[in-house]
Amino acid sequence: MTAAILLVEARGQSVHCREDACVNLVQAAWLAREFVRRGVDTRIRLIMDPGQSIEEYSVLCHRKDHDALRARLSIGEARAARYALIRELRETSLPIVFDADCSSGVVIEDRLPFSPLMARVRGMNDDALGVVDHPLYARQRLDDYRYLVAESAGHPYLDLDLATARFALRTLLGSDFEAIDLAVVSRPADEPHLWFACERAMIDDDLAAKERGGGEEFSERLIGLFLSVTPRGEERPYFNSPTCVRVEHGKVRAIARDRFDILGLHSSERMTFDRFRELLAAQLAGAPERLAAMKYPHTARMIASGIGAEARELAESDEAKVLFVDGVGGWNPATSGMIEALLRAELPPGIDFHRIVGDNGMYAALPNAPGGIVFVMDALWSMASELFEPELDLAAVVGSAVAPVTR
Repeated sequence: MTAAILLVEARGQSVHCREDACVNLVQAAWLAREFVRRGVDTRIRLIMDPGQSIEEYSVLCHRKDHDALRARLSIGEARAARYALIRELRETSLPIVFDADCSSGVVIEDRLPFSPLMARVRGMNDDALGVVDHPLYARQRLDDYRYLVAESAGHPYLDLDLATARFALRTLLGSDFEAIDLAVVSRPADEPHLWFACERAMIDDDLAAKERGGGEEFSERLIGLFLSVTPRGEERPYFNSPTCVRVEHGKVRAIARDRFDILGLHSSERMTFDRFRELLAAQLAGAPERLAAMKYPHTARMIASGIGAEARELAESDEAKVLFVDGVGGWNPATSGMIEALLRAELPPGIDFHRIVGDNGMYAALPNAPGGIVFVMDALWSMASELFEPELDLAAVVGSAVAPVTR
């Protein structure tokens, strides 16, 4: 028997349409359907790492006016301007209302962007779901979206992303959905003391190697964790994955930053490796002094290791395929590129591996609108084969019975 593992990102597609995940999830559904109908043991593995804040990942990624936003924050009192901008983004561009869960005892600055790990869904933001004039946007799906948000109210934001992904896959695949083994990879537990508990040995080994020195390249000095940091002019810590933690002059250096350098956050601190280990140990013990969570490159190592182990086990008795349904346009060596490279290193030659990307033209056609995949999945499904790069030989990927993609 043949077994196929489809690895695909599933975070972000619940709140914004212009996300790779909207295209990629439909691609994964289409591929899964073709495998199921050929009797293939089909498994979808959803990448659910927390990543950047909701504002950055789902709004600022697609704004073209970053220079104008920076200029706004250069006038007047910086902290008030930061808060006003983030409040505006949340009120006008995000279809959900959310807040921060500080039950761990560490209170973060929730008026700034913060990691989705601490976000809790509170309800719908109807003001942001205004009329969208775009042929792919199906407003008749509003009740479906409203139901998903209502069901996730009071729960972690990542629950909404997962519920949205499951809804999309179940709706698109119909009865074929029941034949698919669906699971999540790289999602941390909800409780901070478990965020990196399973990866403790990997983190310890990495810190020990970095403390010994040797790596000169910037990527070799990165520590795959982000740490809460209190920027100058702020009173409460900023906790978001753009914060950089790296080795510098024999110490651990934490630098607060926002992805697009719009908010003008400034903070840099150095600490010994032992002090950094103390902070991690306190969190693992359930009494965090400051919060830390995993990010790339540790996240990529965890994903590749888990998928590699599953694929190798399948290959012992079956023909195995691994498909990394990756993204649209470009190749980010620090995230998806690292996952691909590590997967290729993990998988023995006998396992058929494919990196599947989306067509740039289709990504450009997606509406830049709130609401995520729920509102565009029907349109994307109707043209599913066109989402793939024209150079991709789908027949070679899923079987010779697949007709060539026509343009």
